[in-house]
Amino acid sequence: MAQPTLESFKRRGLALALRASASVPVVPTAASNGVLLFNGTSGTEFDKIERPIDRPFLTGQPFAVGAKRAFIEGEFELYPPTAPGAADESDADCGILLLPAGMTVVKDAAAKTTRFNPISSNVALSDAKFWHAGTVKNVSAARHNVTSLILAVGDRFKGNVRIQGDYETIGEDALPEISLPTTVPTVARADNTVTTITVPGGAGLVCWAKSLSVDVANTITPKEYTSHKETGITDRAPTWTARIAKTALADFNPWQVRDAATIIQVALRLTEKSKLYSELGIRGQIETVNETDIDGDYGWELSGPCVASDAGGDEFYIEFGDAAP
Repeated sequence: MAQPTLESFKRRGLALALRASASVPVVPTAASNGVLLFNGTSGTEFDKIERPIDRPFLTGQPFAVGAKRAFIEGEFELYPPTAPGAADESDADCGILLLPAGMTVVKDAAAKTTRFNPISSNVALSDAKFWHAGTVKNVSAARHNVTSLILAVGDRFKGNVRIQGDYETIGEDALPEISLPTTVPTVARADNTVTTITVPGGAGLVCWAKSLSVDVANTITPKEYTSHKETGITDRAPTWTARIAKTALADFNPWQVRDAATIIQVALRLTEKSKLYSELGIRGQIETVNETDIDGDYGWELSGPCVASDAGGDEFYIEFGDAAP
Protein backbone atom coordinates (compact mmCIF):
# COMPACT_ATOMS: atom_id res chain seq x y z
CA MET A 1 0.00 0.00 0.00
CA ALA A 2 1.33 3.44 -0.89
CA GLN A 3 2.18 5.74 2.00
CA PRO A 4 0.16 8.96 2.37
CA THR A 5 1.69 12.35 1.71
CA LEU A 6 3.74 13.76 4.56
CA GLU A 7 1.91 16.54 6.42
CA SER A 8 3.33 19.34 8.52
CA PHE A 9 3.03 18.89 12.28
CA LYS A 10 1.83 22.49 12.57
CA ARG A 11 -1.36 21.81 10.60
CA ARG A 12 -3.96 21.69 13.34
CA GLY A 13 -7.18 23.31 14.47
CA LEU A 14 -9.94 23.14 17.08
CA ALA A 15 -13.72 23.41 16.96
CA LEU A 16 -15.61 23.27 20.25
CA ALA A 17 -19.23 23.75 21.33
CA LEU A 18 -21.09 23.68 24.64
CA ARG A 19 -23.87 21.23 25.31
CA ALA A 20 -27.26 22.76 25.99
CA SER A 21 -28.08 19.65 28.04
CA ALA A 22 -25.59 17.32 29.69
CA SER A 23 -27.12 14.25 28.04
CA VAL A 24 -27.44 15.70 24.54
CA PRO A 25 -24.23 15.71 22.45
CA VAL A 26 -23.49 18.54 20.04
CA VAL A 27 -21.38 18.29 16.89
CA PRO A 28 -19.02 21.29 16.61
CA THR A 29 -18.35 22.54 13.10
CA ALA A 30 -15.34 24.26 11.58
CA ALA A 31 -17.57 27.00 10.16
CA SER A 32 -19.36 27.97 13.38
CA ASN A 33 -17.36 26.73 16.37
CA GLY A 34 -13.70 27.49 15.64
CA VAL A 35 -11.53 28.27 18.70
CA LEU A 36 -8.25 30.13 18.42
CA LEU A 37 -5.66 27.93 20.13
CA PHE A 38 -1.89 28.37 20.20
CA ASN A 39 0.67 25.54 20.24
CA GLY A 40 -2.11 22.99 20.44
CA THR A 41 -1.40 19.37 21.27
CA SER A 42 -3.57 16.35 21.96
CA GLY A 43 -3.32 12.80 23.18
CA THR A 44 -5.10 9.83 24.69
CA GLU A 45 -4.91 8.13 28.08
CA PHE A 46 -6.45 5.08 29.70
CA ASP A 47 -6.52 3.09 32.91
CA LYS A 48 -4.14 0.16 32.55
CA ILE A 49 -5.58 -3.10 33.92
CA GLU A 50 -2.74 -5.60 34.22
CA ARG A 51 -2.82 -9.39 34.69
CA PRO A 52 0.26 -10.18 36.79
CA ILE A 53 0.41 -13.88 35.95
CA ASP A 54 2.83 -16.05 37.94
CA ARG A 55 5.31 -17.52 35.43
CA PRO A 56 8.61 -19.41 35.57
CA PHE A 57 10.35 -16.66 33.56
CA LEU A 58 10.70 -12.89 33.57
CA THR A 59 8.49 -10.93 31.18
CA GLY A 60 6.17 -7.99 30.87
CA GLN A 61 2.56 -8.26 31.96
CA PRO A 62 -0.39 -8.27 29.56
CA PHE A 63 -3.05 -5.63 30.17
CA ALA A 64 -6.51 -4.54 29.17
CA VAL A 65 -7.60 -0.99 28.37
CA GLY A 66 -10.17 0.64 30.61
CA ALA A 67 -11.58 4.17 31.09
CA LYS A 68 -10.31 5.69 27.84
CA ARG A 69 -10.04 9.44 27.60
CA ALA A 70 -8.62 12.05 25.25
CA PHE A 71 -7.28 15.51 25.88
CA ILE A 72 -6.49 18.69 23.97
CA GLU A 73 -4.11 21.28 25.38
CA GLY A 74 -2.94 24.70 24.27
CA GLU A 75 -2.72 28.42 24.97
CA PHE A 76 -5.57 30.89 24.49
CA GLU A 77 -6.10 34.64 24.70
CA LEU A 78 -8.60 36.63 26.76
CA TYR A 79 -10.06 39.97 25.68
CA PRO A 80 -13.34 41.87 26.09
CA PRO A 81 -16.45 41.26 23.97
CA THR A 82 -17.74 44.13 21.86
CA ALA A 83 -20.44 45.15 24.37
CA PRO A 84 -19.85 43.74 27.88
CA GLY A 85 -23.06 43.12 29.79
CA ALA A 86 -25.36 43.98 26.89
CA ALA A 87 -28.08 41.77 25.48
CA ASP A 88 -26.10 41.26 22.29
CA GLU A 89 -22.36 40.99 21.55
CA SER A 90 -21.52 40.45 25.22
CA ASP A 91 -20.17 36.89 24.94
CA ALA A 92 -16.40 36.77 25.39
CA ASP A 93 -14.68 34.45 22.92
CA CYS A 94 -12.78 32.79 25.78
CA GLY A 95 -16.04 31.92 27.55
CA ILE A 96 -16.40 28.64 25.70
CA LEU A 97 -13.16 27.48 27.35
CA LEU A 98 -13.88 28.95 30.81
CA LEU A 99 -17.41 27.63 31.44
CA PRO A 100 -16.52 23.88 31.32
CA ALA A 101 -13.58 24.73 33.60
CA GLY A 102 -16.01 25.28 36.47
CA MET A 103 -16.99 28.89 35.89
CA THR A 104 -20.19 30.80 35.29
CA VAL A 105 -20.78 34.11 33.55
CA VAL A 106 -22.76 37.01 34.99
CA LYS A 107 -23.72 39.91 32.73
CA ASP A 108 -24.68 43.29 34.13
CA ALA A 109 -26.12 45.66 31.54
CA ALA A 110 -26.12 48.66 33.88
CA ALA A 111 -22.51 48.21 34.95
CA LYS A 112 -21.49 47.13 31.42
CA THR A 113 -19.66 44.02 32.66
CA THR A 114 -19.32 40.40 31.63
CA ARG A 115 -17.80 38.59 34.60
CA PHE A 116 -16.64 35.00 35.10
CA ASN A 117 -16.66 33.46 38.60
CA PRO A 118 -15.95 29.91 39.79
CA ILE A 119 -18.78 27.51 40.58
CA SER A 120 -18.80 24.03 42.13
CA SER A 121 -21.87 22.40 40.55
CA ASN A 122 -23.82 22.33 37.30
CA VAL A 123 -20.61 22.80 35.33
CA ALA A 124 -21.00 23.02 31.55
CA LEU A 125 -19.89 20.21 29.22
CA SER A 126 -18.26 20.59 25.84
CA ASP A 127 -17.77 18.49 22.71
CA ALA A 128 -14.66 19.12 20.64
CA LYS A 129 -13.02 18.15 17.35
CA PHE A 130 -9.25 18.51 17.02
CA TRP A 131 -7.73 18.10 13.59
CA HIS A 132 -4.01 17.46 13.38
CA ALA A 133 -2.17 16.71 10.16
CA GLY A 134 -4.83 14.44 8.64
CA THR A 135 -6.11 12.93 11.90
CA VAL A 136 -9.12 13.97 13.96
CA LYS A 137 -10.01 13.38 17.60
CA ASN A 138 -13.65 13.69 18.66
CA VAL A 139 -13.59 14.49 22.38
CA SER A 140 -17.04 14.25 23.94
CA ALA A 141 -18.61 15.28 27.26
CA ALA A 142 -15.45 17.17 28.23
CA ARG A 143 -14.54 19.25 31.23
CA HIS A 144 -11.64 21.73 31.27
CA ASN A 145 -8.78 22.88 33.46
CA VAL A 146 -7.19 26.34 33.15
CA THR A 147 -3.63 27.03 34.25
CA SER A 148 -1.14 29.88 33.84
CA LEU A 149 -3.92 32.44 33.55
CA ILE A 150 -1.78 35.56 33.50
CA LEU A 151 -1.99 39.29 32.90
CA ALA A 152 1.59 40.56 32.57
CA VAL A 153 3.16 43.81 31.44
CA GLY A 154 4.68 43.31 28.01
CA ASP A 155 2.29 40.54 26.96
CA ARG A 156 -1.35 39.84 26.15
CA PHE A 157 -3.83 38.40 28.68
CA LYS A 158 -3.59 34.65 28.16
CA GLY A 159 -3.86 31.22 29.72
CA ASN A 160 -3.46 27.51 29.13
CA VAL A 161 -6.35 25.08 28.87
CA ARG A 162 -6.72 21.30 29.02
CA ILE A 163 -9.90 19.85 27.49
CA GLN A 164 -10.53 16.27 28.65
CA GLY A 165 -13.32 13.87 27.81
CA ASP A 166 -14.30 10.58 26.20
CA TYR A 167 -13.31 9.30 22.77
CA GLU A 168 -14.09 6.22 20.71
CA THR A 169 -11.52 6.07 17.92
CA ILE A 170 -8.98 8.32 16.20
CA GLY A 171 -9.98 8.92 12.59
CA GLU A 172 -8.57 10.36 9.40
CA ASP A 173 -9.92 13.68 8.16
CA ALA A 174 -8.38 16.54 6.23
CA LEU A 175 -7.97 19.76 8.18
CA PRO A 176 -10.90 21.98 7.12
CA GLU A 177 -11.01 25.74 6.80
CA ILE A 178 -11.85 26.84 10.34
CA SER A 179 -13.52 30.20 10.98
CA LEU A 180 -11.64 31.84 13.85
CA PRO A 181 -11.98 35.07 15.85
CA THR A 182 -10.04 37.93 14.31
CA THR A 183 -9.54 40.13 17.39
CA VAL A 184 -5.91 40.92 18.21
CA PRO A 185 -5.74 41.60 21.97
CA THR A 186 -4.01 44.66 23.41
CA VAL A 187 -0.57 44.25 24.97
CA ALA A 188 -0.35 45.29 28.62
CA ARG A 189 1.87 48.35 29.14
CA ALA A 190 2.59 50.94 31.81
CA ASP A 191 0.09 53.39 30.35
CA ASN A 192 -2.89 51.01 30.12
CA THR A 193 -2.65 48.94 33.31
CA VAL A 194 -3.19 49.45 37.03
CA THR A 195 -2.80 47.04 39.96
CA THR A 196 -4.57 47.44 43.29
CA ILE A 197 -3.98 45.58 46.57
CA THR A 198 -6.70 45.84 49.19
CA VAL A 199 -6.49 44.72 52.81
CA PRO A 200 -9.55 44.60 55.09
CA GLY A 201 -10.47 48.02 56.41
CA GLY A 202 -8.10 49.80 54.06
CA ALA A 203 -8.38 51.66 50.81
CA GLY A 204 -6.97 50.01 47.72
CA LEU A 205 -3.23 50.60 47.35
CA VAL A 206 -2.08 51.16 43.78
CA CYS A 207 1.24 49.35 43.39
CA TRP A 208 3.72 48.82 40.60
CA ALA A 209 3.18 45.28 39.40
CA LYS A 210 4.75 43.14 36.71
CA SER A 211 2.10 40.42 36.61
CA LEU A 212 -0.81 38.67 38.29
CA SER A 213 -1.53 35.02 37.55
CA VAL A 214 -3.96 32.33 38.64
CA ASP A 215 -3.87 28.56 38.33
CA VAL A 216 -7.43 27.26 38.60
CA ALA A 217 -6.06 23.79 39.42
CA ASN A 218 -9.13 21.66 38.74
CA THR A 219 -8.89 17.93 39.36
CA ILE A 220 -10.54 16.31 36.34
CA THR A 221 -11.65 12.76 37.07
CA PRO A 222 -13.14 10.19 34.67
CA LYS A 223 -15.97 8.34 36.44
CA GLU A 224 -17.51 5.06 35.38
CA TYR A 225 -20.49 3.23 36.83
CA THR A 226 -22.83 0.61 35.47
CA SER A 227 -24.76 2.27 32.64
CA HIS A 228 -23.11 5.64 33.26
CA LYS A 229 -19.84 7.37 32.48
CA GLU A 230 -18.82 11.02 32.86
CA THR A 231 -15.86 13.36 33.25
CA GLY A 232 -16.16 15.44 36.40
CA ILE A 233 -14.35 18.19 38.25
CA THR A 234 -13.87 16.61 41.68
CA ASP A 235 -11.69 19.23 43.33
CA ARG A 236 -10.30 22.71 42.84
CA ALA A 237 -7.41 24.34 44.71
CA PRO A 238 -6.67 27.63 42.93
CA THR A 239 -3.49 29.55 43.65
CA TRP A 240 -2.31 33.05 42.73
CA THR A 241 1.02 34.75 42.15
CA ALA A 242 1.78 38.47 41.92
CA ARG A 243 5.11 40.07 41.08
CA ILE A 244 5.34 43.64 42.37
CA ALA A 245 7.95 46.27 43.11
CA LYS A 246 8.60 46.84 46.82
CA THR A 247 6.12 49.15 48.49
CA ALA A 248 6.73 51.24 51.60
CA LEU A 249 6.22 48.81 54.48
CA ALA A 250 4.03 51.38 56.18
CA ASP A 251 1.65 51.07 53.22
CA PHE A 252 1.86 47.32 52.68
CA ASN A 253 4.01 44.85 54.59
CA PRO A 254 3.64 41.39 53.01
CA TRP A 255 5.33 39.57 55.92
CA GLN A 256 2.98 41.20 58.42
CA VAL A 257 -0.02 40.40 56.24
CA ARG A 258 1.19 36.80 55.83
CA ASP A 259 1.88 36.28 59.55
CA ALA A 260 -1.57 37.61 60.43
CA ALA A 261 -3.19 35.21 57.92
CA THR A 262 -5.02 38.19 56.46
CA ILE A 263 -7.29 37.79 53.44
CA ILE A 264 -6.36 40.32 50.77
CA GLN A 265 -7.63 41.21 47.32
CA VAL A 266 -5.46 41.88 44.29
CA ALA A 267 -6.71 43.10 40.92
CA LEU A 268 -4.85 43.94 37.71
CA ARG A 269 -6.78 45.85 35.03
CA LEU A 270 -5.84 46.36 31.39
CA THR A 271 -7.79 49.16 29.64
CA GLU A 272 -7.84 49.46 25.87
CA LYS A 273 -8.05 52.70 23.87
CA SER A 274 -11.72 51.94 23.29
CA LYS A 275 -12.22 52.05 27.11
CA LEU A 276 -13.03 48.36 27.16
CA TYR A 277 -11.08 46.60 29.89
CA SER A 278 -9.99 43.18 31.08
CA GLU A 279 -9.43 42.54 34.79
CA LEU A 280 -8.02 39.56 36.66
CA GLY A 281 -8.66 39.54 40.39
CA ILE A 282 -8.16 37.29 43.40
CA ARG A 283 -9.24 36.97 47.01
CA GLY A 284 -6.69 35.02 49.00
CA GLN A 285 -3.86 34.76 51.48
CA ILE A 286 -0.13 35.27 51.17
CA GLU A 287 1.72 32.03 51.79
CA THR A 288 5.10 32.85 50.28
CA VAL A 289 7.06 36.10 50.08
CA ASN A 290 10.04 35.75 47.76
CA GLU A 291 12.44 38.66 47.45
CA THR A 292 13.24 38.68 43.76
CA ASP A 293 15.00 40.54 40.98
CA ILE A 294 12.49 42.24 38.66
CA ASP A 295 14.29 43.94 35.76
CA GLY A 296 17.23 44.58 38.10
CA ASP A 297 15.02 46.08 40.81
CA TYR A 298 14.19 44.69 44.24
CA GLY A 299 10.72 43.23 44.19
CA TRP A 300 8.44 40.67 45.78
CA GLU A 301 6.86 37.58 44.33
CA LEU A 302 3.80 36.95 46.45
CA SER A 303 1.83 33.72 46.18
CA GLY A 304 -0.73 31.69 48.03
CA PRO A 305 -4.15 30.04 47.86
CA CYS A 306 -7.22 31.75 46.45
CA VAL A 307 -9.77 31.60 49.28
CA ALA A 308 -13.51 32.09 48.85
CA SER A 309 -15.73 33.89 51.32
CA ASP A 310 -18.51 32.02 53.11
CA ALA A 311 -20.75 32.81 50.14
CA GLY A 312 -18.35 31.02 47.78
CA GLY A 313 -17.49 31.67 44.16
CA ASP A 314 -15.39 34.80 44.73
CA GLU A 315 -11.86 33.47 45.21
CA PHE A 316 -10.90 34.71 41.75
CA TYR A 317 -12.61 36.32 38.78
CA ILE A 318 -12.18 37.51 35.23
CA GLU A 319 -14.09 40.64 34.35
CA PHE A 320 -14.57 42.36 31.02
CA GLY A 321 -16.15 45.79 31.12
CA ASP A 322 -16.70 49.15 29.51
CA ALA A 323 -15.15 52.03 31.46
CA ALA A 324 -16.84 54.66 29.28
CA PRO A 325 -19.77 56.52 30.86
